[in-house]
Amino acid sequence: MTNMTKVNEDKLYNYFLNVMNQMPIDDQIKIEILKNNYLTREHDLESSVYILLEGVIITSLVGIDGERERFNLMYMNKPGIVSLVRSENEAIVEQPYDIKVDSERAIFYKINRVKFWQLINNDVLLSQYVKIYYRNRIDANIKQIERILGNRKTGQVAAFLYDCTKLFGERDDVTGEIVINHRITHNTIGEFCGISSRSSVTRIINELVKNGAIEQRDGLFVVKDVEYLKQYTN
Repeated sequence: MTNMTKVNEDKLYNYFLNVMNQMPIDDQIKIEILKNNYLTREHDLESSVYILLEGVIITSLVGIDGERERFNLMYMNKPGIVSLVRSENEAIVEQPYDIKVDSERAIFYKINRVKFWQLINNDVLLSQYVKIYYRNRIDANIKQIERILGNRKTGQVAAFLYDCTKLFGERDDVTGEIVINHRITHNTIGEFCGISSRSSVTRIINELVKNGAIEQRDGLFVVKDVEYLKQYTN
């Protein structure tokens, strides 16, 4: 994404949020959900569109064995539309995946689907923002598939941690280290990388530590050699 594209996207989001803020008070319900609780679950019937205002969430699919077969699709840590599926003509839709809060709390707007789409379809700029939303979701899903198909387990974990430097990374200008400033459990890593055994994730993390790519400090991952991780994204 070019800097100009990013600026335009930010402007569209700010416009989008401004329009949402100007909706009648009864139509802009604000809700707060605490860590490890769910906004929606897969197959729930939902009549609302949700807008993330603050916090970190994880979208995931669940297999037939429930929690034991969870597969995380993506993090979301910036404000924006959370889930927008099916036709705009449908007042109630089935949710495609779980949406779980992964920060201490998350705050959302809850907006009626029909009223939401009425706004979108009558505003060119809002329509552009929704197109960007769909494009970003498709790009993220393709990237996730490529990471899994193109790597063995060690490569999947390394590529995932590299992606996390883009989402949560804070670089130390003196040491060059990148702190992934979000607490990520080994279990969560396994669910993002399709690794069912937590001990396998721990073994891979220890291997990356031994190779000098990362270390764990105060419950956070610190990337010491970002190029080592980046090689697995190619």
